[in-house]
Amino acid sequence: MRPERSDRRMPSSIGMLLDANVFLEVELAERHGEACRALLGKVRDGIIVSAITDFHVDSIALVMESHGKGWKELALFLASLLRYKGLRIHPVGLGGRIRAISMMRDYGLDFDDAIAVQALRELSIDTIVSYDDDFDSVDWVKRRTPESLL
Repeated sequence: MRPERSDRRMPSSIGMLLDANVFLEVELAERHGEACRALLGKVRDGIIVSAITDFHVDSIALVMESHGKGWKELALFLASLLRYKGLRIHPVGLGGRIRAISMMRDYGLDFDDAIAVQALRELSIDTIVSYDDDFDSVDWVKRRTPESLL
């Protein structure tokens, strides 16, 4: 069952799920930051249609805070998500979190990655954009990096 779409006009065909590390590379000025910025620019402009879970949005904010970012940076990041024409925030409810536990068991994933795999299943897609090679243990998931999409 798909969650209802937001009021924003958005193409219904989501092609990929974005992992938190794609945003964190930009927010924390990491070594893949430029490639991630270029990819996210395409998502912002609606050229690429993707999703991220609400869980991973929260994770990004928590990691930013743990790296010394204050309320202003967090507010700017969260508000910036509203400008992404090609981004859908996928809600992961309690049921999805519970089902993610079986992903942990079946694929040896941590909870964070299991939530992402569960979201892929809920969205009926198989592609995640991530630098995390733990997703490679899931035989039906195709992991791409931002560089491979540019």
